[in-house]
Amino acid sequence: MVLRLMLLLVPLLVSGCSGVFFYPMKPWAQNPARQGLDYEDVILIQPDGLRLHAWWLPARGDSIATVYYLHGNGENISTHLANVQWMPEQGFNVLLLDYRGYGLSEGSAELPEVFDDIQLGLDWLVASGRAEGQPIILFGQSLGAAMGTRVLARPANEDKVQCVVFEGTFASYRDIAKDVMGRSWLLWPLQWLVVPTLPPRDWDPENNIAALAPRPLLILHSREDPVIPYAQGERLYHAAEAPKLFQPLRGGHGQGTRDPAVRARIVDFLRNKACLGR
Repeated sequence: MVLRLMLLLVPLLVSGCSGVFFYPMKPWAQNPARQGLDYEDVILIQPDGLRLHAWWLPARGDSIATVYYLHGNGENISTHLANVQWMPEQGFNVLLLDYRGYGLSEGSAELPEVFDDIQLGLDWLVASGRAEGQPIILFGQSLGAAMGTRVLARPANEDKVQCVVFEGTFASYRDIAKDVMGRSWLLWPLQWLVVPTLPPRDWDPENNIAALAPRPLLILHSREDPVIPYAQGERLYHAAEAPKLFQPLRGGHGQGTRDPAVRARIVDFLRNKACLGR
C-alpha cells in the first residue's frame, strides 16, 4: 500500500499542476476530411520557435462569424472535433487549437505557458484576416474554458472577441482538484501535498470572468456531469457580470453539443444581435 501511494504521489509532485490538469495525446484519431469537412492545417510559431498545430474549418457558404474553439484537458483536437464539426454548416468558420504537447503541437503542456498558446491563436485570428472583419466567438469546454477566461480577461484582448460560450467548466483550479482528489480514498490524504502546487487564486475563472463583460456570455453545464460538479458551473455563472445566460444540460461531461437541441440553443445565442452586431 505504501508503494502504491508513492507511485501515485511522485508524478503529481514532479509535474505540479501539469500532471493534475493536462492529459495530452499525440496520435490523431481522425481528421476533418473523414467527416466530410474542408479543412486546412495551420502552424503557429511562438517567439521561442515552438510550433503549435491547429485546424481551420471554413464555413460552408457565406460565413457569419468565426469560432475559436478551446478543447478540454484530454487527448487532442482529433477527438474533440465532434464538438464543433456541425458549426461550418451553420455558417461559422472554426479554429481548433492544440495546446503545446497535444497532437502535432511541440513542447510540454504547462501553466502559464498554455495561456500564451491560447493568446497566439487569438492574435493569429485577428492579424491573419481569416475572420474577415466578422465577430470572433470563443467556445471553450472544460479546462479550455477555464484557461480562456484568464486570457480574455487581459485588457489587450478587450475588443478581440465579441461573444463567449463555455460548457462544463469550473470556478476554481484548487477547488476542482480537491473535489476530484476527494473522491478517491487513495488521493484524498495527499491533497495537502498537491494543492500548494496548483495555480494561484488570481488565475481562477471566478476571479476573471467578470472582466469578460459586456461581451455576451452563455454557460452550459450538465446536472449529471460526473467530472465537474454542476455547482461549479453555477458558481462561475454567479461570478460573471451581465449580459449572461445559464443553460442546464443533461448527459455526460462535455457532451452537450451531441444533442441537436443544444446545438440549436447555441446557434440561437450566437445569431443574436448582441453577438453578431447586426
